[in-house]
Amino acid sequence: MSGSRGPVVFLGTSAFALPCLEALVAAGERVDLVVTQPDRPRGRGRRLEPPPVKRLALERALEVAQPERVNDPEVLERIRGLGPEFLVVVAYGQILGRPLLDLPARGAVNVHPSLLPRHRGPSPVVWTILEGDDRAGVSTMLVDERMDAGPVLLQRSFPLLPSTTCGELEEHLARAGADLLVKTLEGLRDGRVRPEPQDETRATYSRRIDRELREIRWDEPARRVRARIHALSPRPGAVTSRAGVGVKVLRVVERDDEGPPGTVVRLDRDGPVVACGRGAVVLLEVQPEGRRAMGGADWARGGGPREGEVLGGTRE
Repeated sequence: MSGSRGPVVFLGTSAFALPCLEALVAAGERVDLVVTQPDRPRGRGRRLEPPPVKRLALERALEVAQPERVNDPEVLERIRGLGPEFLVVVAYGQILGRPLLDLPARGAVNVHPSLLPRHRGPSPVVWTILEGDDRAGVSTMLVDERMDAGPVLLQRSFPLLPSTTCGELEEHLARAGADLLVKTLEGLRDGRVRPEPQDETRATYSRRIDRELREIRWDEPARRVRARIHALSPRPGAVTSRAGVGVKVLRVVERDDEGPPGTVVRLDRDGPVVACGRGAVVLLEVQPEGRRAMGGADWARGGGPREGEVLGGTRE
């Protein structure tokens, strides 16, 4: 690699950031500090749990900081004292102010799981599937004070298959983003990578997942029903109900069957076939309330819906 390597400060929290941190360490980058969110209470016992990035950083014997507010003066002073060449920001969870962004010599680089300027905002992977995009991808960009609007550095795209769920796509994008991140830092050092402003006329925005987004609308075409289900799988899950009991639907496949929307028109060997506004879907994987995820065929055999039943509504 041409160009000397300076210190890197890594800011990340969720599991999506893990391949990027691993890749930086494997590439020999000087990760002098890992900044992540504080431990939070989780589970029924409300025990304090460290974020995934903290666990990995400690396994790699990296210095860790967990400020409540990353823009506080004492945090800025600590990072300034390291003289960072780069800040690397991946699924961190706090907005970085201008004083922090001005600290690194070569800028703050973000790995964003969409083909910017498409799907800026908090839920890009969900909306890539929900909007029926035929391609997905990952971008590296320079962070500025606007939401996901900084100049793009590198991008990688690939076809998005109808069978892909959000969880599967996130894993693929995390790995692709890690490789792209290493190439981005190398390219910025030797001048092969140059920032390109985003085309604001092509920008779209994702929004946070809410109850309305999660509810399956059986009157929509099968392709839209499938997109909603896969966009929210495995978490938090698209929901419907059977006999007043909530059911998450985690994976489906489209069929040509027709019938009143929400009606189980037949029981396929792979699971119940439910009619949509146009076409139908087979429920391949479901999770009835209070139970583990299971195959749709197992659900049907174990007291699930019968032919002619109507699914619909939600129960939170």
